[in-house]
Amino acid sequence: MTGASNLRLLEVDRLADECAEQTARFFSRRPYNPAYCYELFRRALVSSNDYAWEKIYRIYRPLVAGWVRCHSGLPAAGEDVEYFVNGAFDRFWSAVDGEKFRQFQDLARLLHYFRMCVNSIIIDHARNNQIRTVDLEVLADLPPGDSTSVEALVTDKLERHRLWKTAIALTRDEKEYVVLEYSFVYGLKPSQIYMDNSDRFESLDELYRVKRNLLNRLSRNPAFQQFLGRH
Repeated sequence: MTGASNLRLLEVDRLADECAEQTARFFSRRPYNPAYCYELFRRALVSSNDYAWEKIYRIYRPLVAGWVRCHSGLPAAGEDVEYFVNGAFDRFWSAVDGEKFRQFQDLARLLHYFRMCVNSIIIDHARNNQIRTVDLEVLADLPPGDSTSVEALVTDKLERHRLWKTAIALTRDEKEYVVLEYSFVYGLKPSQIYMDNSDRFESLDELYRVKRNLLNRLSRNPAFQQFLGRH
């Protein structure tokens, strides 16, 4: 019984048991069926089933905790793992309603968004406490014509924080700040940024244009030019 219509006939307890089993199979690299877990999420988020959500928490808490522990911003954030685990579950629950759930066609995309919630809850906490956990990395997946000099500057860890402050000051609006933060702090590609911010950008092409303009402005800035001149 794996058809969507058939799965909807199952009780939450049966769905949760199957989801837990399939999750264990996935992590042990055995064949698995994600349909049970996807339906459990649908039951929790679309049907607002609190009992299903409780089951999701029990099944996925270890995975979310692992994401938190691996996040580069955790050591500087000043909170324990459970603080961010609970925050990520709250954010995911609040962000994904019935309409948004339909954007995620399978479990993999749903869990990818869940991991983005972990990223955002840690970064937002750091920002609110005036902690910058910056990890500038070379930006991949850029359209042809972007400045490679901006990509080159991120290899020097000694000046990351100073350059980050300069970059923030050079952003002209919320869109540029979002692109800057999601690219450099989250390490996300434009398509991933757009998935989480489709309400801010008219299209993925617009996001690319914003990113190109920002990177070109950074490359013309004297502080960045001075850094590049020494390297």
